[in-house]
Amino acid sequence: MAEIKSTLDIIMEKAKKFSVTEEEKQGLKRQELEGKIKGLVQKTLDGIWGSERFQVELAALQAQEKDMVDQVLKEELVARVEVETNSEALLKMLKSTAGRAWAAVEKVLADFEKKADKQKESRRKALLDSFKKKGISGSAVLPNLDADPEWARSKSQMRSQLQEQIRKVVEKGG
Repeated sequence: MAEIKSTLDIIMEKAKKFSVTEEEKQGLKRQELEGKIKGLVQKTLDGIWGSERFQVELAALQAQEKDMVDQVLKEELVARVEVETNSEALLKMLKSTAGRAWAAVEKVLADFEKKADKQKESRRKALLDSFKKKGISGSAVLPNLDADPEWARSKSQMRSQLQEQIRKVVEKGG
């Protein structure tokens, strides 16, 4: 037993020599904050919390570190923006976060929605043409874009572009 204790004492003495730099502390703080904000956003999107509860919880976090909370929240919300499907709750949170830049964010969203519709229709026509060449045609033939790898790639690319544009607008105007 004394052997284990002395080993533990040695480990504790060595652990005391290690120190965490200020940069590492900020990184750990940011990581913890990112987890809390992801949970906050997810609970709101899942309907577990309403927008009032979201605002209360957000205000509590902002009381500790407003600038970092706002930055992490913007990053989290922008990362969740999709090309074709955005929930009302997500847009409401993004609107409150974007502040004065919301009008520009709405324009970016509308422009990308139009762009996505055009590309979707173009891809649908291309798939119908490829089916026709294979001898498959008729009014009942409907291409499944969700199963099309080319459409998935295009959608992913558009999503990245959309998020980058929103990120720029929010940072510039918010």
